[in-house]
Amino acid sequence: MTYSLEAFVNDLRRLTAEGGGPKDILPEVAPLAAKLAETPGWIKPDFYEVDPEQGIGITVLHEEADHTLLVETIVWAPGKGVLPHDHQTWGCVVGLDGIERNTIWKRNDDGGAPGHADLTVYHEANVGAGQTIVFMPDDIHSVQNHGDTPTLSLHIYGKSLAHVSRSEFDPDTSVVRPCPIRKKRPAA
Repeated sequence: MTYSLEAFVNDLRRLTAEGGGPKDILPEVAPLAAKLAETPGWIKPDFYEVDPEQGIGITVLHEEADHTLLVETIVWAPGKGVLPHDHQTWGCVVGLDGIERNTIWKRNDDGGAPGHADLTVYHEANVGAGQTIVFMPDDIHSVQNHGDTPTLSLHIYGKSLAHVSRSEFDPDTSVVRPCPIRKKRPAA
């Protein structure tokens, strides 16, 4: 029996209804996301369409009416990525096609100076097809496609990223600012 996107969303609903925090939910979400990544047939060619202004393309597969349980694919154009950012909700990413580089950052300051953040690289991880990485709400990471072909990944969040107050960080200038809200499209 294949594992469908609908079954995955129903499993996410069950897990979040059971309660518990990110430390309880993420160990359950990651293997389910990997299971969906291994299921053929649900990935569509339009998931690979990149918004040329952003260098990425985001396709929303599911979002609850109350803006929880966001499930989306992100395609990363060759050489493109995003600056370090947080999610302010739990998150799980599973690779679908290609390899994306996730850099995990450590914040060295206490956050007391508005607009300032001192970051250093803590860890780097390549996420390929079927591999998962999870994030706590305050984790800071950046993503880059170092390859010469687009990469595609599935992203699952406890809340819609457009409805939380996220931060974006520039480690070169030590600036922290509100994270931009990226353009998304609904799945066809």
